[in-house]
Amino acid sequence: MQFLTNKRSKSLLIAGLSLACLGSFGTAVWAASPPQPPAMNAQGQLPPGPPPDGKFGGMQESCNDASSLTAVKTVDGSSLNLVGQNLASSGINENVLLVRKGGSLTLTDSRLLKTGDSSNADASNFTGQNAIMLANNSNAVLENLTLTSDADGANAIFATGEKAQVTAKHIKIHTKNNSSRGLDATYGGTIHAEDVDITTEGAHCGALATDRGEGNVIVNGAKIHTSGEGSPCIYSTGNIQLTNGEGVATGSEIAVVEGKNSITLQNANLTGHIKHGVMLYQSFSGDANVGVASFTAKDSVLNNNSSGPMFYITNTTAKATLENTTLNQSGDILVKVTSDRWGASGKNGGDFTLNAQNQQLKGQILANNISKVTLNLGEGSTFSGTINNDNQAEAANISLTKGASWQLTADAYVTTITDEQTDFSNIVSNKHNIYYDKENNPHLNGRTINLPGGGKLKPMP
Repeated sequence: MQFLTNKRSKSLLIAGLSLACLGSFGTAVWAASPPQPPAMNAQGQLPPGPPPDGKFGGMQESCNDASSLTAVKTVDGSSLNLVGQNLASSGINENVLLVRKGGSLTLTDSRLLKTGDSSNADASNFTGQNAIMLANNSNAVLENLTLTSDADGANAIFATGEKAQVTAKHIKIHTKNNSSRGLDATYGGTIHAEDVDITTEGAHCGALATDRGEGNVIVNGAKIHTSGEGSPCIYSTGNIQLTNGEGVATGSEIAVVEGKNSITLQNANLTGHIKHGVMLYQSFSGDANVGVASFTAKDSVLNNNSSGPMFYITNTTAKATLENTTLNQSGDILVKVTSDRWGASGKNGGDFTLNAQNQQLKGQILANNISKVTLNLGEGSTFSGTINNDNQAEAANISLTKGASWQLTADAYVTTITDEQTDFSNIVSNKHNIYYDKENNPHLNGRTINLPGGGKLKPMP
């Protein structure tokens, strides 16, 4: 059976999911025409992964029942300590290791191999069917392991359920086919990892990932390489933290946050090559709750080798907080807040706030007519660029502390502007003007103010 890698085609598996909740987990029932390829956006590009366009929404954790799953070795509500294992599974929908019913596994100095595809994309994406190692509301301690999968829907280490706790140290992971992520947590599961080396080759194979029902992945020390389409270094529909890591995504963005979820980086160096640098969005697929998508980077390096913006925001409220982080990019657009294929037309813009502290920023900040953007320049921050140069944004706001500065590279149009340096001497205009909305800036009293560099701060005409 063809493995499903896009959300729209997965909607055909509703009948199979219903059976899964009744104990026939993993059975796919075709109830309509064969799956169609995922729709592309206006630029002819596929969406990032995991696939954001039509997973069967509303799947509840009540369906997260591992009782019908099979594995080469299963820990059922007991404790097991294994050393020096060499385990392999070639079965369809079969895990190599399965820990369930509150069980506890300690595994060291071992090699795990998985072949044999998943027949149900939702089951493998959401609850870990066919994963190499699955902890379902159970505990696992893993150390000095090599995990390899050559199958569709064969995630490496998977934690699902609020009681799932996985600790992994000195781990090497290589997945070769689609929808086979490195570390993946769902429905409140948690993975704590240290010193991991993750390589993924397939589509929709983020190295660090969460999916339906949120999850937590906390990593200290990582080497990441992904090459498939829609396979960013990090894909979060939960909460993912990476400290002391490096990664390259040759077929995708640096990182993606969907919905009310987060990515936090510290001392990380990550590179993306396709579409954008960091994408913050909401698909309304059911994978992520509505709320603020959050991205934080401190003492890090973000390399955007695509021609797109460093930050791309659509169909959500979002914020990014940067501190002492180097931004390298091929294009000149720092931020783009706009509408895309997700959400209701006319209501699917974004609302984005970028907070900077001891941070250098460069480039254009743009938003379309149903989107809002705010730039807050904190102490020690510099911005060389412009905001809302095309005067299209529904709202464009900027604030500066005394210790911040702005070098204008083109005219700017702002809804509000506030500056602790009340004479605006920390804005060097380079003969460009800043046009402000008189009604929304009563403190300026409609004045025209000369700026250093020959330009002016003046009311919009």
